[in-house]
Amino acid sequence: MIEIIKQIIEQDGLAQKNRKREIIHKKIYLFTALRKEGFTLKRIGALFNMDHTSILHGLKTYQNLSDVNDKQLRIDTEYYKLLLNLHLPERVEFNLKKEISKAKNLTDLRNIQKQLKNNFY
Repeated sequence: MIEIIKQIIEQDGLAQKNRKREIIHKKIYLFTALRKEGFTLKRIGALFNMDHTSILHGLKTYQNLSDVNDKQLRIDTEYYKLLLNLHLPERVEFNLKKEISKAKNLTDLRNIQKQLKNNFY
C-alpha cells in the first residue's frame, strides 16, 4: 500500500504546498489511511514534506468532516478510496439524471462533472 500512496503523492503533487480544498481533502484522507496502517506522524509528515503537527491537524480535520458527512470530502476522496481498496462496502450507484435534477447551484454541477470524469456513472 505504501508504494501506491508514494506514487499518488508524486503523481498528484501532494508533497507541495497547496491550499485548494480538493487537494487538502485528498491529503488528509491519505494521512488517515496511513495512520490506520500504523505509520507514525513523523513518517507520514516525511512523505508529504510536512511537520508532524500539520499531520495531526489534518487527521482531526478529516475526522470532523467525516463526522458531519461532508459531501465535498466524499466526492474528493472517492477515487482514492477505490484505488486503495480501503472502501470495501458495495459501490454506491449514482443516477446521473437524479443528481442533475437535484443540483441547486454551479458547485453541485461541478461535483457531478468530477464524478463523470472518475467514471462513477
